[in-house]
Amino acid sequence: LANSHYTAGELTRQARKHPRSVRVLPMGVDTSRFGPHRRSAESRSALLDRVGGTPSSRLLVYAGRLSSEKNVELLPRILQELAHGRRDYRLVIAGAGPLADTLADECSRRSPARTTFLSHIDRDALADLLANADAFIHPNPREPFGIAPLEAMASGLPLVAPNSGGVTTYASDDTAWLAPADA
Repeated sequence: LANSHYTAGELTRQARKHPRSVRVLPMGVDTSRFGPHRRSAESRSALLDRVGGTPSSRLLVYAGRLSSEKNVELLPRILQELAHGRRDYRLVIAGAGPLADTLADECSRRSPARTTFLSHIDRDALADLLANADAFIHPNPREPFGIAPLEAMASGLPLVAPNSGGVTTYASDDTAWLAPADA
């Protein structure tokens, strides 16, 4: 069983000498937990205060493991590109992993005081975060499926993701902003 057609293709390619049937069983989202029903002016205001933003700030979110296979090194470059515009973009990163310190240093160097690291948060805190942000940034072009981007979409959050990998199981040009995996 594979969680996406992308993963099924990878399994099939790796098992050419030992052909087996691969079936796709996509994952789903608990919509009683993740959804626009969690939006609130109070939560949004508290989140803006926490990240040092103003009511006109745009809150971008990444949630996931902070490791090289997730392509998180792209996040500070994206934020740096956005800093050239007229809007105030803030990046909120929820997750932990081996690149946490390196990523924090790079974000601070490229866009000082624009990134807030929450480390690992529980599912309810993630649901509140997603419902009160402005966009979810998913940098991994080889993601096998990507449950966090799907949870973001279920929360009513626009998704910006690479035009490749398992996220294309549910994200398309009609439902998300898909682009090459570069800043």
